[in-house]
Amino acid sequence: MRGVLAQITVDVLRHLSFHGACTRAEVVAAVGDLPVSTLGNLRVMGHISADHTTKEIRYSITPRGRNKLSGEALRRQRSDADRLKAARLSNNYLGAELFVPSSRPGAMDAYGLPSRVADRLHWPDGRITPITHSTTGEITHV
Repeated sequence: MRGVLAQITVDVLRHLSFHGACTRAEVVAAVGDLPVSTLGNLRVMGHISADHTTKEIRYSITPRGRNKLSGEALRRQRSDADRLKAARLSNNYLGAELFVPSSRPGAMDAYGLPSRVADRLHWPDGRITPITHSTTGEITHV
């Protein structure tokens, strides 16, 4: 989805916005485990810049990064995530997506039929019956 930032990206931008230029080690110490590609991706997108004039590369947030950090998409993302988290943590969360949807009559009948493995039928109740071939070519099971 275009415009929505991953939480780790938001954390990096917030840290750089508040603390100014930081090394990768400083960012990792502040936000926790950081995928190697995150800072590079932010540079490519123009949200941060890298200062190579110092011994260790220092990263700073750019005006584009500040705009992204304060943008409407970020506020919407946070509110949706907070609402979902609150619903899951509350006692009112019912897990509606986990219930089997109602469907047409007979749609689940196949779950009562056996699975064929080689020359045997494996039934859902655990029975295994052999498949026999008659001399007429008709296939039957016992």
